[in-house]
Amino acid sequence: MKKTFLTKLTVFSIIILLASCKDKGPHFTIEGKIAKADTTMLYLERRSLNETVVLDSVKLDGDGHFKFEEPALGYPEFYLLRMENQSINLAVDSTENITVYAAKPNFASEYTIEGSESSVKIKDVVLSQHKLSLEIADLKKKYEAKEITQDQYVSGVQESVNEYKSKAKTLILSDYQSLASYFALFQKVDGLLIFDPYDKSDLVAFRAVATIWDQFKSESPRAEHLKNFTLATLAELKRVESQNETLKKIESSQPMENKDYYEISLPDIKNNIKTLSSMKGKVVILDFTVYQTEFSPAHNILINEVYSKNKGVVDVYQISFDTDVHAWKNAATNLPWTCVRDDKYLNSPLLAKFNVQGFPTVFLLNKNGEIVKRILASDNLATEVKKLL
Repeated sequence: MKKTFLTKLTVFSIIILLASCKDKGPHFTIEGKIAKADTTMLYLERRSLNETVVLDSVKLDGDGHFKFEEPALGYPEFYLLRMENQSINLAVDSTENITVYAAKPNFASEYTIEGSESSVKIKDVVLSQHKLSLEIADLKKKYEAKEITQDQYVSGVQESVNEYKSKAKTLILSDYQSLASYFALFQKVDGLLIFDPYDKSDLVAFRAVATIWDQFKSESPRAEHLKNFTLATLAELKRVESQNETLKKIESSQPMENKDYYEISLPDIKNNIKTLSSMKGKVVILDFTVYQTEFSPAHNILINEVYSKNKGVVDVYQISFDTDVHAWKNAATNLPWTCVRDDKYLNSPLLAKFNVQGFPTVFLLNKNGEIVKRILASDNLATEVKKLL
C-alpha cells in the first residue's frame, strides 16, 4: 500500500510524541524569578561528590523568569543556581517543584525558596558559615595588627566556631535524613572542616547521619562515602588511642610495670641471651634499628659519641630487626655495646608493645630501669642523656 503524506506525518508525530513521553519521565523542576537581572546568564549545576557539572543555562530577560527541568536521579543530590560569582545551594531529594525568588544584587543571601524544606534549611547553614568566615577573618586581621592578644584570638575563634556548631547540631538532631544535615557536616572555613571528625563530640553527629543515610538513602553515592569516611575516622581514632595507651605505659614511672611488662630477652651474636633488666644501675639507650638501611651508619655514630663520652654510666641495648642474620652479625661485631636481634622481624610483639612506627626508634631508661623518654627527631640525644646522669 502506498503511503500518503498524511500517513508519513502521522508516523512522524507518533515518534515525536513517544520521544516526548520518554523525556517526561520522573523529573524535578526549579523555577522562579530573579529581579534586576536583565541579560544575565543563570546556570543550573549539579554538585556530585567529585565534580560540579553545568546542566543547563538561560539568559534572563527583563521579566527575570526562568525554569529548569531535569530528570530525577533516584537519589538525593545537591544543586547550584549560579549567577556570575554568586550561588544558591539547593537540595533535590526526588521530584520536587522548587521555586526561587531573588534579586541579582543580593542573589546569594537574600532569596526565598518554596517547595524544598531542605533547601530552606541549607540557606540558614550557608549564612551561618558565611558569618563564621567573616568573624574569623576579622579576628585574624586584628591579631596580625596586634590589636588583640593570641589568647583573645584563639578564644574568639573558638567562641564563633561553637556558635556555628550549636546551631548546626540543632538542625542535624532534628532530622538525620535531611540533606541539610549532611550539608552542615561538611562546611569548611579556610579549607578546613568546621565539624572535626576526630573530635569525639563532633564524631557523634557524623556517625548518626552516616547510620541513617546507610539505612534510608543507601542508593546515594554520598551514603557510601559518608559511611566509609566515618568508619575510617573510627579506625584512626582507635589506632591513636591504642598508641596513646602504649605511650603512657612506656613513659610510666612505675618500676614494677616497666620491669615486668617491658623486659626484653634476646640473643646476641654469640647466641647468648641478654636482658634489658641486667643494665639496671646505668642510664640505658634502648634502640630499635635495622642495620641494612642508609641511616644506620650515621645513627650508630651518633649513639657512639654519647656512649664513648659516658662509658661506665651509660649503656646501649640495641635491637636489630634485620632479616639477614649474617649482615647483622657482621655489623654488630664492630659495635662496643650490647647488640641483639629479634628474628620475628616486623612481626615482633615488641614493636606493638613499644609503639614502634619506624626505624630508628630510641628510648631512654633511667638508673632504676624505668622508661622515661622517647627520643623525638627534635631532641638532642646527648642533652637528654645528660639530664638522667
